[in-house]
Amino acid sequence: MSSRRKKQRFCHIHGASRAIGHCSTCKRHVCVLCGKNVDGRLYCPECVPLKQDVVVPGNVSGQPDARPPLFSPASILLLAAITLALCGLVFGIRNLRQVQSLEDQNTELKEKRVELLGQIRQRNVELSSLHQRLDSVSDALVQGDAPIKKARDFLSAPAEPALLDGFPMTFNNGTVQKRLVCLTFDGNDEANAAREILDTLKSRNIHATMFLTGRFILRNPALVNRIVSEGNVVGCHTFTHPHLTTYATNRRQDLLPTITEAFVDRQLVKTDSLYKSVTGVPLAPLWRAPFGEYNKTICLWALHAGFLHIGWRQGRTWLLGLDSNDWTVDEEAPGYHSPQEVFDKILGLAHSGDSGINGGIILMHLNSTRVEKDKQVHHILGRLIDALESSGYRFVTVVEMLKESGIDISRLKRD
Repeated sequence: MSSRRKKQRFCHIHGASRAIGHCSTCKRHVCVLCGKNVDGRLYCPECVPLKQDVVVPGNVSGQPDARPPLFSPASILLLAAITLALCGLVFGIRNLRQVQSLEDQNTELKEKRVELLGQIRQRNVELSSLHQRLDSVSDALVQGDAPIKKARDFLSAPAEPALLDGFPMTFNNGTVQKRLVCLTFDGNDEANAAREILDTLKSRNIHATMFLTGRFILRNPALVNRIVSEGNVVGCHTFTHPHLTTYATNRRQDLLPTITEAFVDRQLVKTDSLYKSVTGVPLAPLWRAPFGEYNKTICLWALHAGFLHIGWRQGRTWLLGLDSNDWTVDEEAPGYHSPQEVFDKILGLAHSGDSGINGGIILMHLNSTRVEKDKQVHHILGRLIDALESSGYRFVTVVEMLKESGIDISRLKRD
């Protein structure tokens, strides 16, 4: 059985070319060269619809290509980075303004603090002056019609009752009948002011009395030998500078439970032994309690060990005593006083009353914890010595003051 051959069709325009189909409109055959595919339908060149889609080469489907996206991933990342940078810049400028504002406020507060501190110091000076006047008025009232004085007169030493063999509990002020005064310096362990003090004393041929701890002697043997070689007297300030009473906690001079006569004896005798090994001579039979903490019992124990307690002139207020308070560091503390205030106080007392500071014992220290030089009290020492000597005062050691006051320390017995 023979099959029927498919009839070959040729393009009506290009007669030699095989037709690929017929025009959807005129039905004439067209070849691949002239046939146009529009929306899936084939047209000859004459019948192509007027609204013809553009066929892009390579788009064999005849469908229009999709438009490229407006923003690429790279451009989006760039925009995000720019946005973040701008936000950071804005916040940075804002923070800088806030920091500058805080710095301005801090500067203003510091200036106000300095101003307030100055006002407080001025008020303290005024209050101190007022206290001194009130004390003077009080003294005058007690004495009846006696004239008002700047400071009370001190009685001749010893003011304390005798404890042992006629020795007082403590020697705080010598005879007021003679224009004598003592410079005393305590040394615990540090000695950053000691050399300047010794230079000042030596330049004016003045001898002072130093109360040294065993720790001071251990740390500064060369300095201790200089103190001795230049004619100064050295007494004991205990070995370790311990608290002896409850004064620091309750403002009472009650004996601490751990303090015994054996303890006090060791503190004094051990220091004396060390001092003798360094200098070749024993300590003077004098001692001063650390922190000013002592009572009748402690002083009696010390007398048993052969040491008489030496204090300093006391007063009802700081303005009436001879404590320099040179150890106070905090300028806002009630006990802080500038070098000039210390100088003015001592000179004021020296020229007050009938006896001034006759027999007075002045308390200072061989170390200063004040950092600024112009606030360290020992720098007034030269001026103070010159001013007091020009007023007729003579500087003596505590040993000489005791002798002038009728107390013979050679009777003290030491094992």
